[in-house]
Amino acid sequence: MIGTRTRHSLAQFLELQETAVSVVLLGKYGVQHLSLSQSQLLFELLNTLRELDDRPLMLVLAEIVATRGDLRARVNPKYRFDERMHDLTQCLLLDGYIVQDAKLTQIDPSIADATPLEDDLIVALQNSGAPRAQEIIAKIGDSALAFRATPPDYNAALVNARVALETLAADVAAEVASRAAAPATYDPSKWGAVLTFLRTSGEVTPEEEKGLAGVFGFLSPGAHRPVGIPEDQMTRLGRSFALNMCWFLLKNHLAPK
Repeated sequence: MIGTRTRHSLAQFLELQETAVSVVLLGKYGVQHLSLSQSQLLFELLNTLRELDDRPLMLVLAEIVATRGDLRARVNPKYRFDERMHDLTQCLLLDGYIVQDAKLTQIDPSIADATPLEDDLIVALQNSGAPRAQEIIAKIGDSALAFRATPPDYNAALVNARVALETLAADVAAEVASRAAAPATYDPSKWGAVLTFLRTSGEVTPEEEKGLAGVFGFLSPGAHRPVGIPEDQMTRLGRSFALNMCWFLLKNHLAPK
């Protein structure tokens, strides 16, 4: 499925085109009776795209990718198109879709019918009561921002994702420690100590501890260097690992024991 960030980016991209181009393009794939005013164009596009089902949205995106040259010719200066197209392409990659050879291709077939994890994770964090939930959300956002930068900063994308995971794990450990009968003796500033405490307190199993440690190592500088896989896709994979582990920590902690 297409996430919130990509829908916003698409609205920004379509704003560059003449209003009639957007009306015809969206109408071609089932958006009926669309009325867009030039004065409120961006806002109205965003409202339309927020409500659009994934099937017509994917068809719109596929046509944009396939007719990039025609759409670019309609925009001046050209750098505005190039900047918006870069942002849209990177947002799609974060959602698991790659733009290649004028086609939009799904990287992972399992994502087709799934709600974007990042959207769900942010909502869950906002409702979690975690002491540093807003800091964690900010780091997830910083990670995406680095990924979408021109040029992309893939190392920063992974570092920020790692900090989000580390911060959430420390918050979970602190909450578990606050409920313990005896004072906890672990060092909350050290990742290894936090993981050990989560295991010994029964919050995670030994296998889950290894999984968390493995993802953290994958996110460390230099560990994600690709071998036969493009760096952007390798970085997306590492970032997805981090968000999935954040989701696991949050849901595992909130689940009844």
